[in-house]
Amino acid sequence: MKATSTLTSFILFFALIFGISSVHAQEKKFGKVEEAELKMDSYPNDTSAAAVILFDHGETRFTFNHEMKVVFDRHIRIKILKKAGYDWANVSIPFYIKNSDKERVTAIKGYTFNLVNGVEQKDKLESKSVFEEQNTENWYAKKFTMPNVKEGSVLDLSYSIQSDFIYTLREWEFQTSIPTIWSEYHVEIPEYFDYKFVMQGYLAVSDASQGRENAQANMMNNTYYWILKDVPALKEERYITTLDDYQSKIEFELEKVKWPGEIPKVMTGNWEEVTKDLLAAEEFGLQLNRNNFFKDDLAAVMASNKEPKQQMEAIYELVKKKVKWDGKHEVYAKNPIRKVYDAGTGSAAEINLLLTSMLLEAGLDAAPVLLSTRTHGKIRTAMSPMLSKFNYVIAQVKIGEEEFLLDATDPLLPAGMLPVRCLNGEGRLIKKNDQRWVALKPVMPYSRLFNANLTINKDGEIVGTGYESAGGYKALALRRSILEEGETKYSERIAKEVGDFKVGKPKIENLNSIGNSLNVSYDIKASGSGQVNDIIYLNPMLGYGEKENPFKLTERTYPVDFATPIDETYICRFVIPDGYEIEEAPKSVAVNLPENNGRFIYMVQQEGNVVQVMSKVNINKPVFYAPEYPYLKELYNHIVAKHAEQIVIKRSTALK
Repeated sequence: MKATSTLTSFILFFALIFGISSVHAQEKKFGKVEEAELKMDSYPNDTSAAAVILFDHGETRFTFNHEMKVVFDRHIRIKILKKAGYDWANVSIPFYIKNSDKERVTAIKGYTFNLVNGVEQKDKLESKSVFEEQNTENWYAKKFTMPNVKEGSVLDLSYSIQSDFIYTLREWEFQTSIPTIWSEYHVEIPEYFDYKFVMQGYLAVSDASQGRENAQANMMNNTYYWILKDVPALKEERYITTLDDYQSKIEFELEKVKWPGEIPKVMTGNWEEVTKDLLAAEEFGLQLNRNNFFKDDLAAVMASNKEPKQQMEAIYELVKKKVKWDGKHEVYAKNPIRKVYDAGTGSAAEINLLLTSMLLEAGLDAAPVLLSTRTHGKIRTAMSPMLSKFNYVIAQVKIGEEEFLLDATDPLLPAGMLPVRCLNGEGRLIKKNDQRWVALKPVMPYSRLFNANLTINKDGEIVGTGYESAGGYKALALRRSILEEGETKYSERIAKEVGDFKVGKPKIENLNSIGNSLNVSYDIKASGSGQVNDIIYLNPMLGYGEKENPFKLTERTYPVDFATPIDETYICRFVIPDGYEIEEAPKSVAVNLPENNGRFIYMVQQEGNVVQVMSKVNINKPVFYAPEYPYLKELYNHIVAKHAEQIVIKRSTALK
């Protein structure tokens, strides 16, 4: 579905509580389904959909009964169209508990409707089918499976959540992984609370400010309606961060509380206060002062490294050697960094706070940086500080005018290079006298050079050598692959990648020299027909070419996020047999993206009986936005087409 047509279907309804007659909300009675819903066998707007949300209605309101509570009610109806949609019958309702404050999930009701021999059949969700599960320290979930689900079922579900957290409004997701015909959210807010409405996604952006402008009326309550209809499914696409970054939804940020007779209280924090609190927190800033336990190890490093950059790199290597990452993404150190140092294992926060502490003790200008990993979602820097939006800590070092970002969780990362998971917009520098955002940019591209020298015999047999040099993020991935697989399995895998060609045992250089390019060389051989061929067909890319365009959509609303620039060069020299000539060869081509953001060069040159083929792909920036997508897609169309072309080598008529 085209984004432009969907944008016009977005309707933002807002109204004061005495002016809601102008709002035409859709009403669905719980437990009563329509005949058309039961007979529906596909969704015309997306015939591939395994299920579709027919109706999703949410409402949040405040109640006063001795104390204030927030109540959230939801009614959702889902049509199951295919077996692949059965997962939508498995329901999980998250709720939050912290100390004595909690959310309570109540009034869970559900029915499954089926049409059996033209007669409606109704199966009730039994209360004994509902169970509770703890997912994290504070997050729990009520879980259950709807009964008697089959292709054609209609699921009708409602529940309520009563919350003690009166300053927190539940967000609303208009878009999910299946299409939604109607999504509607009502919020009734007392005049005491001023909320900022934050819209996200590519289906609704322009009208959100209208709701905020009308939120300050001097009335008992303000009521707001948001309705989004004919919402396309949120589908996974190549080169994105996380789908959550592109989902159409609304979030609420409490800016001010104005209790009667009291001075208004600003609820949104500012980074100066957050930084001060973090630096004073036992699980964060105070860990930076815990330095007695590593002084001997640090002294040894300092004695053999006199320059600041050398000291930084040596301390970084020491931490990587001493402590192994446990795979956890944290903002706070749950264990003291001394315990982490002694145990030899820790979370990202613990390891990089330890690293920062060592760098500071060495006299370097260092500080921690908060960030959100790519799978956790992008940080919106314009919003007020919300630590829950962050899930990772790295270290920043300033030496002269140079700044370095360090993550000691990965032993294969050279100093100054962040793992791909951290290349996600901007991070927040937590430093008393230097409070700012820092760009989480790759310092190296994904770089690969392939070079081969091959000889073709008259029977079509090909023999020669191949050489691959990987740098930056390609080297990181290749090192990890070789070390995890072992050389034997790695050799088997690359042999399969090349297709009909047999690859000999690779010779690997610089496997453990992480600051250098990783070089791999090997013999290449392909069997011929066993007899002299009059015509030899050769794909000069040897199976290394792009086989399909990763960008298949006509239009794309999400950005394309490669994470890093790309630099791929392929050069292959073929010596053709004596008495043979090139009858047909691909034409050379050069295709450029606007503003020098990318380039594809393909060249075929012949000198005597030597044919050289070169393919070079450069993507010069990590992120491309929707208006740039058609150009990027067309670039890859050229790449795929050229990489599929063959060279035709024909035996000279004089030798026949």
